[in-house]
Amino acid sequence: MNLEQFTQLLDVRGCDSTAWPAREREQAEALLRESARARELLVQQGRLENLLDRIEAPEFPDLETSVLRRPRPAKTAALADRVINWLRPDDSMLAWWRPAFAACVPLVFGIALSGWFSFGLDARDPGYAYWDQELYLLSLYDFAEPVAEADNE
Repeated sequence: MNLEQFTQLLDVRGCDSTAWPAREREQAEALLRESARARELLVQQGRLENLLDRIEAPEFPDLETSVLRRPRPAKTAALADRVINWLRPDDSMLAWWRPAFAACVPLVFGIALSGWFSFGLDARDPGYAYWDQELYLLSLYDFAEPVAEADNE
């Protein structure tokens, strides 16, 4: 054990050798027999502990009752609970707009997303001019499956 380890032992465990771990106690006692500096550190730590023992903590007679009577802080709800409470209409007449606003958010997001991305369409492509016609024809096409004659009977 060196002086630094001994100083740390004194800081953590104090100068009472019975509070030291057994292995470290043997090493510390060997160091105390060999080193005058270690004995001086032990004396200084003893003085410091005596001074600290003389300090009296102030008394707070009503501290426990004042802490126990203090109201608890308001509990905050989770994010999902706050969103659901915000969406649920309350008694006011203007609360109808909240669900409508929440329903419009994906629509606005889709419009914004379509304006930022081309989705593989290139305006310089010569076939780009005919995309509106293709979409028009697709909208007129009937995608319903034909009814089989066996199903009608």
